[in-house]
This record gives sequence, structure tokens and C-alpha cells, in this order.
Amino acid sequence: MNDLCNQLYNLLISTIVDEDIQDEKDIDENIEQFRMLPKFKSISEEDIVKIRNRIKSERSIKLNLGSLLESEEKYEKWFLKAKSELDMQYWERYKKYLLQDQHFAVTVVNTMDVMLDTLTDLLGNPNLEGHFQRRGLIIGDVQSGKTSNYTGLICKAADSGYKVIVLLTGTIEKLRKQTQLRMDEGFVGMDSAAMIKKKPNNIIGVGKYDPSIHPMVLTSTMNDFKKTIANNLGFNLKTINQPVIFVMKKNVSSLNNLNEWLRTLNQKESTDIIDTSLLVVDDESDNASVNTNPEDKDPTSINCQIRNLLGLFKRASYVGFTATPFANIFIDPDTNDEMLKEDLFPKDYIYSLDAPSNYIGARNIFSDAGKHTEMLVKINGKDIEKCLPSNHKGDYVVTYIPDDLKQAINSFLIANVIRDLRGDINKHRSMLINISRFTNVQEQLGNIVNDYLKEMQSAARVYGKMTVNEALLDKNISSLHETYNQTYSNIEFEWDIIQRNLYKSIVPVVVAVVNQKHKNGLNYEEYESDGLRAIAVGGLSLSRGLTLEGLVISYFYRNSKMYDTLMQMGRWFGYRKNYEDLCRIWMSDESIEWYEHISMATDELRREVKRYENSGLTPKDFGLRVRSDINSLIVTARNKMRTASSMVVSIALSGEVIETPNIFNSVNKNDNNLNTINNFKKDMKQEKIVKYGKKNYGYKDVKKENIINLIKKFEISLLNNAFDVESVTEFLQQYEGNELDKWDVVFLSGESGKTYKIDHSIETHLVERSFSVEKDGKILRMSGKKNRLGSAGDGRYGLSDLQIEEVKKLHSMESDGKKSISQKYYFQSVNRKPLLLIYMISLKDATGENSEIIEKFNNTPLVGLGMGIPKLKNSSTKFAKYTINKIQQELLNDYDIGEEE
Repeated sequence: MNDLCNQLYNLLISTIVDEDIQDEKDIDENIEQFRMLPKFKSISEEDIVKIRNRIKSERSIKLNLGSLLESEEKYEKWFLKAKSELDMQYWERYKKYLLQDQHFAVTVVNTMDVMLDTLTDLLGNPNLEGHFQRRGLIIGDVQSGKTSNYTGLICKAADSGYKVIVLLTGTIEKLRKQTQLRMDEGFVGMDSAAMIKKKPNNIIGVGKYDPSIHPMVLTSTMNDFKKTIANNLGFNLKTINQPVIFVMKKNVSSLNNLNEWLRTLNQKESTDIIDTSLLVVDDESDNASVNTNPEDKDPTSINCQIRNLLGLFKRASYVGFTATPFANIFIDPDTNDEMLKEDLFPKDYIYSLDAPSNYIGARNIFSDAGKHTEMLVKINGKDIEKCLPSNHKGDYVVTYIPDDLKQAINSFLIANVIRDLRGDINKHRSMLINISRFTNVQEQLGNIVNDYLKEMQSAARVYGKMTVNEALLDKNISSLHETYNQTYSNIEFEWDIIQRNLYKSIVPVVVAVVNQKHKNGLNYEEYESDGLRAIAVGGLSLSRGLTLEGLVISYFYRNSKMYDTLMQMGRWFGYRKNYEDLCRIWMSDESIEWYEHISMATDELRREVKRYENSGLTPKDFGLRVRSDINSLIVTARNKMRTASSMVVSIALSGEVIETPNIFNSVNKNDNNLNTINNFKKDMKQEKIVKYGKKNYGYKDVKKENIINLIKKFEISLLNNAFDVESVTEFLQQYEGNELDKWDVVFLSGESGKTYKIDHSIETHLVERSFSVEKDGKILRMSGKKNRLGSAGDGRYGLSDLQIEEVKKLHSMESDGKKSISQKYYFQSVNRKPLLLIYMISLKDATGENSEIIEKFNNTPLVGLGMGIPKLKNSSTKFAKYTINKIQQELLNDYDIGEEE
């Protein structure tokens, strides 16, 4: 839309908000009234329709209130009562900025308003006479708008009386500067650099809506906190009426300087506590803030400085924001007691934010049922390994880029043309290339990519205006055309239109290397009027917190398997209005598998917050609960087991399902497991074989001792980390309740033509499973990237029809419309016996590359186990103790992300 259309749109939005207009008929009436004003009479009917559709489309975006866990300690609510006496000037102008400048949907901002009232209340009343130290954690999705939420929270905190606000960003100066700019626009209302230099005409962002208010700011887009700048301003907390904000990176020196400066200027004596209120907002709070040192050592340096800062003030509130809360909740993995002693542990509250309905997150891309799975493009692993091995060193010499990276760059160039044709001419566009953590390698890649870009730009200049047939004689134009057919042939523009507009759309594209050597590699703020079009090549600097504006194409080949690191590398999550169909992510099979797994684990954690919201469970209880979940075992090991030779973790098997999908590629080991099952059947010869469902057979009321004997003799790979034989058998033996005394045992029947005899008269068909070969051919992983033996419905065996209906009913009430019932839900929601599932497996060669393995196991089935444990009542013995040593750690970790070098 042109400027005049945007003016009419902004006027309408302002009216809709101010008058709280909800009915679409009233919206239409306002559109008709305003369009008749002389200023807007020249707007065409077509543009009026676009404005109307835009408003109605944005109003359809939904945002639900999140879920809250609070401490059991009594806490007096205060904010809503105080709000009626406050003018809320910071929030009101920020709300206008979100609606008119950032084009947030009205419904989203209204919901944010309610949610931020709750969060402000949780911060603590800054106007109390007494002392308090509040600690909280807010969980959001990666790239989902956490910045908007904590900016809104800071606005409301300032309105309610908080005097000192410290916003902690990541550890990289580029990210701190980006965050400072956003705070200048969303909270300060002025350019901080110009403000500190006392230059006039520096109003930006929210300042346009009310320039009469602005906080003091002692950091800027030019500098982190410096004592000399603060001293020159003659600053003292006792002499100011407005709040003061510091936007700081997590750097020991910077934080120490702030603490020393605050002590020097604002304390009478070294023992005095500053008698005012402090709010510390810790963005990416799982990064660098958490103390990972053991009890007998001092806290880590940054953690110590944050604690010291909080301890300087009489009333202090710390709130962490993160999309990957594992480190915050786990804290110290060695003992449960240590977690509760951690000063930054969110003892008072944990709040899980919901994302708006137009957010594209991991669950939308990596889930089988995700609506944006088309974004994924698989990298040719063999080609990139030849070009740049995943375990390369910092001195590796790169001489070329693989063909699929060229295809990704081609896609970005074509996407630029499409966005221009759609009218988004002045919008930022970015491409991400993240394939090495070494700055030297990134430099080489940047040069090679730039050479390729120049070649394509030159071809577009020479051949773009020719006929299609003439232009396709050039290899570069032909390459672009092939990419168009493979990636974008279903969009609304034919190739001839793309070709004609190619040069003017791609000539502004630049390559930006983003790392420690190029700290200003991406300067979106310098291209606000025209929009930056950049191919960003980097590693760690692109991996956490930094927003790549208008990210369309990503090429990602990294080997970290740490939950938080991988999720934070996912710069492609977020909002892609008007170009979500253009977005593509090149990624390896293995990375796709891990993102799917991490997405499931993270969503489960968020569901747990919601599930226990009204259960009386506190943040401390929840922290222990999550840490003990079997899906968290790998997270704990990855995040915390850097140097330890071993550790013991308590795992709650209550209400859980564990399996052995990683099976030895060994005839001897498998024959042993088959003999173990046959011996188990001999032990059961006096028991009657019963039917489970329509085609499965097994035994009822099998004694726990028989189950333990079977498991002890079974050979299970360490890669089945949750199904550790010693830990599971010890758990079964030591559990003091009676819920595990009698078991259902089921032989699963499948679709294979091959059969297995349970006894002389009853046989079952083998289950067919595709597989991948792992760990240098030693392991066969069932179901490929799913890494599963069973299916969701396998949990229903052993339940009556009435119990199954009860499970379905409960699930429909708790699942927010999600249709599929997870296997473990059958064990968490009804009283039942434990279940042992025995899978007799016929291998299915999905890739056509493993015929020798198929032949090796052609005559005998592979054997796998699954175990479901019902909800247990005896709280003192429902945890299993898992010991993780270095050998198992190495099995679980191929490589580590390391630091950028």
C-alpha cells in the first residue's frame, strides 16, 4: 500500500482501539466514513478492499493467555488495584506503537495487555516499604516476539514505579546493540546515542506518540555501560523522578563496572542497601546466567555479578526470558537439593507464553502434522562432506560450495523478485548460511558465496531482458530457471515475469559475514527506507538472539545435538507475513530428526506447565518433575556433563513409556534376545494365552519377577538411554507400592507376511519397520528419524473399552483440539497394570541401500521391547537412578558446538 493508504489504515486502527470497536459491521462503517474525507477521496476502491481485508485478517489472529505456576508462599496481588491510580503512559504509547508502527493485530495487543498485567503483578510492588527479592522465568517460543513482551513488561514496570531497569542481552555486542535499538524505539522514545550526546531532534519509535516522557538511558547503540559517561551525566538515583534503563550484554567487566558504580554513587556505607526498586530482565536467561559450578566452588562469574546486582537493592525482581528453559529448570544436575539453592532459580513463578496463531514455530515445520513441512529441503550429505567435513578444523581450506547451497542462493534471489512483485519492495530480506563455527572458514565461504552472487548478478544484467529461450542458453539463467521449477513453480508469477524483473531485484543483494571480526556485518537500521537484502554467513553470532529480518532462505549444516543450542540456532522461526510460502530451510536428515525430537520435548514441557497450573505444584516441584522426566535425560547430560566422569540422575518412570528402538546389528546378540523371549514363554507355559485387541496375543497378570528376569537377560544398546537395564531392574525391585506386581504382556502383531509362533497353535505376524544404520554399522535404528518401535495406540493394550473411552474423553479436554493421543497418555490418565510390549520385527529397506542387512536377518526376527508404567502412588520410590558415564556421554554426543573461533 502507498503512504496515503497507510495513513488511512493507521487512522482506522487508532479509532478501533480507542473506541474498542469489535463488530465487523462497525468497522465497515468507520471505513466508509473515513474514506469520504477529502484527504482520502483519491484512494481507489481496490485499495479500500485491501485495507478492509488487512484489518479483518489481522483481527483473525489469535493469542491465548499463557499458563502460570506460582510459589506456594502467600503473595499479595497488588497491580490491578494500583493500576486505576496510574496513568500507564509508557504502556499506552507502546500499545499505539505496536498497532500503528509494528502492525500488530488488535486482538493480540489486547491479550498482551491482560497477560502483562499478570506478569507485572508477579514482579512485586516497587512502592512497598519493606524488602523483597523476587525470581521468575517466562518461557516463549524462539523468534516469537519475546522482545515485544519484555518491552511491554518494562513499560508497565516503569508505569508502576520501578526506578532502575537492567536489561541483560546475550554475550555478543551486535545483539546488545540490536536490543538497545529496539528499547530506544519501544520504551525510551529517543535515539540513545544522540540522547547521551545531547543532540536535538532525536525522537524515534514511541516518542512520536508522546515525546513528553522518556526515561534516562545510560547505555546506547554506540556503547555498553561506561562509568565515565554515567559520571558525566551527574546521575544519582535519589535525584531523578523518571526511571533509568541499562541495556547490557552479559560481560563480567561491564556488569562489575555497573555494580561498582552503583555502590560508589548510591550507597552511604558499603553495607547500605539502595532504597529503591530494581527490575532485571534477563533475555536468553539460559545463556551464561545460570551457575553451573558445583557447591564447593564459587558461582560462575556472570551469575555472581547478577546476584551482586540484585543484592544491592532493597526491592529487586529478576525475571528470565527464554525459549529453551532447560538450563534454568535443571540448574545443577548432580543433586536435587542443589537446584533449590540456586539464587536465580525461578522460585516464585514460571509463566509459559503462548504464541499468536500466525507464528511459525518448530511444531509447524518439523512435526509430521505441521502445516509448513514444505519448508524443509534435505541437504546432500555426501556433497557437503566433500566440500566441508562436519568435523573440520579452523585451518580448513574451502575451495568451492556444493550444488545444493547454490540452489539455496538461487532460491533467495528468486524470492527477492517475488517479494518485489508482491509489493514488499522496501522490506528487509535475509538468507542464512550457518555451516561452520570457525571465523576463518566463514571468511572463505563469504568470499566464495560473493563470487557466485556476482556471477548471477552479471548474468541477470546481460540476459534478463532477452527472450526466455535466448536467456536460457546461459548456464546461470538456466540454473535459476531450474531452481524456480523445483522450488517456486506453484507461485502466482510465471518465469518470464521473474526473468524480466530479475536484475533490479537482485542487484542490491550483498553478502555479509557476521562474526567477531565483522561485528557490524548486518546493519538493517541503515537500510530502513529501502530494505537490506543480505546473505548472512556466520556461526555463533547468528545462533542466538540476533534477529535476521525477513529471513527467507536458510542453509544449515551443524553437528550440535544440545537442545538449547539447536533451538536457538533456528533463526527461521517467527512471522513471515506475505512470504511464508517462499521460505525454505536446507538441512540434513539428522538435523531434521533432532529438531523434531527437541520440538516435541519443548512442547511437552510447556504442556506440563499448563497441566499443572492449577494443581498446587510449585516452580520447585515442577523443576524436579521436569528434570526427572525420561525425555530430559539427554538434555541434562548435554548441557551439564562437560567434564564430569559420571553422574547420577533421578528419573521418574511413573506414567512413562520406554523402548529399545536402537537394536544391535549383530546376529549373535539378536539370537540371544530371541532365546530370552523363548525362555520367557517356557516360564509362562502354565499361563493361558489371551487376546489383546483384534490380532494381538500375550499373557495377563504376569509376576514382576518374570519381567525382571527377562529384562536382565536382554542385550540392550546404551543408545536406548532411557531403557538402561540396571537402572530399570533396580527400580522395579525397589518400588514399594503394589502397582507393579502384576503385568500385561503383549506380542505386537504387524503387517509382514512373516510370522512368529507364540505357541504351537497361535502365531503372530511380524511388525515391519524401516531402519537406518548408525554408529559405524553397529546399530540399526528403527523407523529412521522417528526412532520408535511402537505407535501411539500401543498404549491401549491391557485397558478395557470403558477405560479407553475415559482416556479419549480426558484427552479431548486437555489437548486443545489435538487429535492424536500419545502412547504415554494411556498410562498417565487411568489406573491400570504395567505393560510389556514385545516387538518381533521384519526389516523393511526404505532406502534400497541395505540389502545385505535385510538378508542377514531374513530368517529370524529382530526383537525389541517397550515398557509402559502407570502413574505410581509411592512418591519416595517412584524414581529410577541412572548413572551416566563418559562412555555413554560420548555415545550420545557426536560433537559439541564450542565457541566461535
